[in-house]
Amino acid sequence: MEFKDYYKILGVSSAASDDEIKKAYRAAAKQWHPDRNPDNAEAEHKFKQIAEAYEVLSDPERRKKLDDFIGDESRARRANAYQTRKEPTETEATWTTKTTDDSAYSDFFKQFFKQRKERGAYTFMKGDDARGKITIDLEEAYLGSSRILNVNNEKLRILIKPGVPNDKILKINEKGYESKFGGKNGDLYIRIIIREHSIFERKKNDLFRNLNIDIYTAILGGQAKVTTFKGDVVLQIPAASENGKILRLRGYGMPVYDKAEQFGDMYLTLNYKLPENPTGRELELLTELQALYKGKV
Repeated sequence: MEFKDYYKILGVSSAASDDEIKKAYRAAAKQWHPDRNPDNAEAEHKFKQIAEAYEVLSDPERRKKLDDFIGDESRARRANAYQTRKEPTETEATWTTKTTDDSAYSDFFKQFFKQRKERGAYTFMKGDDARGKITIDLEEAYLGSSRILNVNNEKLRILIKPGVPNDKILKINEKGYESKFGGKNGDLYIRIIIREHSIFERKKNDLFRNLNIDIYTAILGGQAKVTTFKGDVVLQIPAASENGKILRLRGYGMPVYDKAEQFGDMYLTLNYKLPENPTGRELELLTELQALYKGKV
């Protein structure tokens, strides 16, 4: 059985830092990736070796076990002894073609690290992740929603919980692309985009909107009907409310994501609405009010 010097495979020293190992792996994997070398058996073999080397050197426990094995003065003797061990059914320095989870690992890896099968396929064996986006309205974000997506010829129902934030990434395990090396499928990542609303502006779990009221209600106080996602609400406007005054409706904002019974608040900015096309009598009364006001000042 052939000894695998994973440091040599990645082209780094045994003192290499985690960042150096990662950088070397990315460069080598990019060079020998099967997508860049179609129908090239040598490139596929090198890619598997590179991936296996990174699987070991990026894991502190595996790396320590390897370092303990090769780190003393008898490294050559021990490596050679390991290399000359014979297995009854496997040829030396080959990758098996079985379709089991660990079929793409070298004999050295499987014998030396003795991974448990119940852990499943190793991370570098996974297929590529798939990514997409779903665009919804603010009402859907409030109530929750769902979509049917066709991914890899499979129909998936994507559930969107109430209160989902804009740019939320949903992860669906193992619904990405198939592995080229017999491992698990990649994952599916869905980005949720929420359209801008014509009335409401969302800031985290709170909603903001303008509320137009007539000048008489602003001066004398009164009631105004407010449209919310929970239905219409009658809001009491205090007398002498200034233009731009902000009122709050507690619990009328967005649902808190993953906390179904909690809601943000709604903030309403009062805007005066002047009388349109006042009649003769209205003009007379407004003139009288103007005179009274000037008399006071």
